Amino acid sequence: MKIKRALRGFTLIEVMIALTVFVAIAATMSETASQSVGSLLHLQDKTLASFVAENRMVDLRLNGLPPIGENNDQVDMADREWKVFTKVEKTEFPDTHRVTVSVADMQHKDSNLITLISIMSKY
Repeated sequence: MKIKRALRGFTLIEVMIALTVFVAIAATMSETASQSVGSLLHLQDKTLASFVAENRMVDLRLNGLPPIGENNDQVDMADREWKVFTKVEKTEFPDTHRVTVSVADMQHKDSNLITLISIMSKY
């Protein structure tokens, strides 16, 4: 007569190995998701900064040839404050100026998110 062996469950070591594998996979997924969110927020900041810079360029174009000089001011857009630095320089061509617009978030004034450069003419 055969005696049935008692059914056995997982050993403690097998359960610990399974938990270790699960924790490693979960940590990797969490880190990847965090990096994706960080990249998304940075792209959002750069997109909004480009809108601010492009709006400034359009304003300058609509008002004719801008005077030579530098201007530092603040703009509100999308419920945020932006630092806008505008620099207008003379070029070697008459009635033509080089315009540089740099935009930074007011919370991080020292690092520009975007810089646009254009040549504007009187005609």
